[in-house]
Amino acid sequence: MDFSRLLDPLFWIEVSNKIESFGILAPIFLAMLESLIPALPLVLIVILNVNIYGLVIGFLTSYFGTMLGATLMFMFYRTISAYGIHERMHRIKSIDKTINWVNRQNPLMIVVLSMLPSTPSSFMNLAFGLARYSKRKYLISIAIGKVVMIGLFAFFGNAFQAQENQVWIYLGSIVLFVGTYFISKFFNKKTGIHDVSSN
Repeated sequence: MDFSRLLDPLFWIEVSNKIESFGILAPIFLAMLESLIPALPLVLIVILNVNIYGLVIGFLTSYFGTMLGATLMFMFYRTISAYGIHERMHRIKSIDKTINWVNRQNPLMIVVLSMLPSTPSSFMNLAFGLARYSKRKYLISIAIGKVVMIGLFAFFGNAFQAQENQVWIYLGSIVLFVGTYFISKFFNKKTGIHDVSSN
């Protein structure tokens, strides 16, 4: 693939047209895929959805797709854990460390981690799905956190459509993202999530 095409606006127009041709289910499916394939950049998916479908529809479809994917992966790991595997997993040092980390978290911290872009969401679904953490508490917590994160991405994507005061909107968006990045690093270090997710 010619990666220089990624800098060509015409390339993204073509991508947008192809996505739009699949209808309203396309942005939901794209956002859901991010939970299944962590390498996909969620911020790019949300920006595409917002630019194709507008701020409100782009936000709602991205949020619904993200939550659908997270719920499916969480329930998949919870089902695996339920079939008598939970006790055996404690014998594996890295998994035992992960489960112990989960048991130290509270709903407020899950909300905070879910709203921060640098948090590895695929690991969150895996860790909390395998551990015997309350399904209701986990899903409600990430549902609250994802509103903030998807909203941030949607605002950033919508900023590029503005015709007036573009310079200030760009600068504001960059400052917001940089600030969020450092906040993410602080909370990731505070909770130790990267220590357990890298095992």
